[in-house]
Amino acid sequence: MTQSVTYLPSNKKKYWLFFPFLFSLLAGCATQPPPQSTTDWESHEAKLRELNTYQAKGKLGYKGSQRFGANLIWDTQPNNDHLLLTNFLGSTLLKLDASPDKVTLVNHEGKTFHGTDASALILELTGINLPIAQMRDWLIGLPTAADTYQLNNEGRVGYLAKQIDNQYWQLDYNEYDYTVSPSLPKRMVLSTTGVTITLIIHNWSIN
Repeated sequence: MTQSVTYLPSNKKKYWLFFPFLFSLLAGCATQPPPQSTTDWESHEAKLRELNTYQAKGKLGYKGSQRFGANLIWDTQPNNDHLLLTNFLGSTLLKLDASPDKVTLVNHEGKTFHGTDASALILELTGINLPIAQMRDWLIGLPTAADTYQLNNEGRVGYLAKQIDNQYWQLDYNEYDYTVSPSLPKRMVLSTTGVTITLIIHNWSIN
């Protein structure tokens, strides 16, 4: 099943983030999955579209020009997205606030930068490649603007893909959290050429 929509995308010295603790934080996360429930995609999609305020807490593992693991907090409000990455001691690695016309990034040195394109600003200042604009919906399993997507056996998105500029991104949804309603992704792998990002969500707060 496919869907085609179109979506959107400063010269300074790069401030690379090299974070020492890697993917051991992802190794012990496998748990016995709860019973799965089948849903009707159209009704599930409608419920997801009603979620304009939510928070996800979990872990992020990044393999690319750098390799690191981080604690992740993602907050979405109607006109703002907030991303916070911290190390295992709780120190800030990256803090991002993104609205439709303004982006503010604070790096691991506490320096503040401004721009209009969240993904471009993160890449320029940290070397981290992350499609921020798409993550707002993709994180909850909503395939907004995806070039193609497929449903799993339970009627939720199991895979999506999109060409963003000259990069082909794909997102695999490996596990859902059935303790929240609507059920939301729990384990995801987002990838493009040379980059693999593992996302594990331990806690969802939705309104």
